Amino acid sequence: MTSRWSAVPVLALALALAACGGAGAGETPRPGGSPAPSPVAEPEPPATTAPNQPATDTAATEAVVTEAVHAGRPVAAWSWQGGYLAPGLRAVRPPALVVYADGRAIAEAAHELRLPPAEVEALVKALRQELAGQPATVSPRPGTPTVYDAPATVLGVDTGNGLHEVYVPHLDQTPEGYDAALTGARDRLSLLADRVAAGGRPYAVARVRLSADRVSGYGKVKPWPRGLPVPPHESSENTRDYAGAKARAIARLLPAGGRQVYRTSSGEELALAWRYLLPHE
Repeated sequence: MTSRWSAVPVLALALALAACGGAGAGETPRPGGSPAPSPVAEPEPPATTAPNQPATDTAATEAVVTEAVHAGRPVAAWSWQGGYLAPGLRAVRPPALVVYADGRAIAEAAHELRLPPAEVEALVKALRQELAGQPATVSPRPGTPTVYDAPATVLGVDTGNGLHEVYVPHLDQTPEGYDAALTGARDRLSLLADRVAAGGRPYAVARVRLSADRVSGYGKVKPWPRGLPVPPHESSENTRDYAGAKARAIARLLPAGGRQVYRTSSGEELALAWRYLLPHE
């Protein structure tokens, strides 16, 4: 899957061998293209209950997804972390793909497709086998080049006891430096993400994440859109989650999938970027 979030410019292209040396209504504070589709109401998650814990590791491997998790919990995930992105974009970079226990598959917080239960179970089973025994952070084979400023790939699968995530530095750039099972898991999720993006419907909910960075000296600055909430911008980089009417205004007034600089009524220049929040966020 080719993504605007993964195809980032590498600032330092040199390869070094490893062997060498207070919130208002509808908003939630967080620590620190085409028009977007109209948001639709997202179903409330079911009441939290204690999950059924499998008796043994073997049982966890064979458990069906619906027994291990409730419908709104991720059972498979693929994302990127780190790498070089323009300020603010990293804060709103969505997972490349998240698959939920009820069969809902969402690619880049932009498209969704409902998978049949049998396909979800087969996907989870295959990923469990491919990621079995992998540490939280995988080191490449000796002699593998290090690619600076490249994002790391994060692969995740539900084990029956939570999501097991594997962090793989610069997997996309140096796949030959890693076990074939890791590239197999990445490719499996990538093919599904392509399918969701091509055949799924637009994903839109009344919950968004907005990044606002203070900038200066930009040649192309637009006036502040009427009706757009002015997010807190005390520091150089700020991120906040919104819901309801404010979220709908952001989705309606701002372009999706990029960053645009606007000038507030007080003359401050803010670079804004946003995306829809996922069901588990």
